Amino acid sequence: MDNFEAYGSWWIPGGSPTTGKLHFSEKGPILTVYGALLSQGDPDGEPYGTTEWGTIPLIHGRDEQHCSITLIGAFGMTSQWPEITEQAFEVELAVAGGHLPHANFSGIRSDFDYLADWVGAPPVSKRQKEPRATLVDDKITEHVSAAWGDVSLTIRSGVTGSSDENRFSARRWCAFSAESGSPQRWSDLLEPYLRPFHDLLLLSTGRELQMKDVELLPEGSKEWMTAYFRTLTPGSPAESGVSSSVRGSTLLTAENSSVPLSELLPRWFALYQECQTVIALLHAPLYAPFIYSAHRYASFFQSLEAYHKVRKENFGSRDVSREEHKARVEMVVSALDAAGLPQGHVQWARNVIQGRNDKPLKDQIVDVVSSTGKLGQRILETVPDFPRIIADARTGVSHGGADKGSNATQRYWCGEVLLWLMRVRLLQDLGVTDSDVRALRNTRFQESLKQLSSGT
Repeated sequence: MDNFEAYGSWWIPGGSPTTGKLHFSEKGPILTVYGALLSQGDPDGEPYGTTEWGTIPLIHGRDEQHCSITLIGAFGMTSQWPEITEQAFEVELAVAGGHLPHANFSGIRSDFDYLADWVGAPPVSKRQKEPRATLVDDKITEHVSAAWGDVSLTIRSGVTGSSDENRFSARRWCAFSAESGSPQRWSDLLEPYLRPFHDLLLLSTGRELQMKDVELLPEGSKEWMTAYFRTLTPGSPAESGVSSSVRGSTLLTAENSSVPLSELLPRWFALYQECQTVIALLHAPLYAPFIYSAHRYASFFQSLEAYHKVRKENFGSRDVSREEHKARVEMVVSALDAAGLPQGHVQWARNVIQGRNDKPLKDQIVDVVSSTGKLGQRILETVPDFPRIIADARTGVSHGGADKGSNATQRYWCGEVLLWLMRVRLLQDLGVTDSDVRALRNTRFQESLKQLSSGT
């Protein structure tokens, strides 16, 4: 996905064209027109209506290469003044490949950094010794097809390229797609389907990665159209792989998964619905790799807290049973009465302690850490004070005083161990039961735990 400028003609369906350019960058698509996109008003030159800002649902365009483009949701000044000769519109979505009469889509697909390596896509070519030649395999490979409700989820890979009399070039593509039986807005496909798959790759690889090329399938069409929108980041694709070696950060690939990919995808989408807040907090620093240590650590820790809340039926959310809590409240209140304190003070104390039977934070940490099996056991053996250390660090960044507790380096290693811990916990929920053993073998996890135990 690269920055670009497309010069050409632009018009509202049924209206007159005007010249302009579409610019795409990290700020998203922006349309600049050099004439009247809307009607100018009455013959006397008075503008029609008052100055208003609003959204134009659809704009059609054609660039200098005769490519048809549709812009959806262009925000700008919708009234026209004779003295204004240039206007800019912030565009929600630009799709290249046709003029759409509507903004409904039935499918979305995208390539991601490392996806081909993660899914085990075959190489583009093979070299033969006799005769000396390079054979290009142009077959499309379907790696998985699974259903989630009325949506079909697939991962396919293949080869695309170009040639002339003097040269030939080819590259491998690999894409995840979701196709729905119910056409909807593009954002209603992005959030429930593309984003969860993006998060699955983040969980598996433990590193930041980006969507590369996104395409949409318009309602009633069989032709995919390239999409451009603000959250896409132009730039060079990642080149290195994500093999699950002990020196990398990858815990799961399609090849080494104990759960077949056709089962893993539906399980993940179900888990995502259940643990969306947990996953959003865990992965926030990976979506924003430049982040200060306090923010990064707080996000990882809040993911653990959110997980305990989601699994409160398993872990329990009370400090003691209701009966035990009632008895200790009465014991405290009786002692206050016996001490002769004013009844107003006694009633205030009763009101405060009656509702405070929630499980202490350190106990919540122990619950989640211990639930990861061998990984949690190793953490607690190596750093016995782990629950207290990370709870104190959390208090510092969440309630002030971070400068008086753990320093930035200590918070970093606390965060690293928490990231490994929560990744393992979620993978175990998917049925990848040996993910704790995989983490224990990993040299990056071992180094993180060593740094934390040394008090660096």
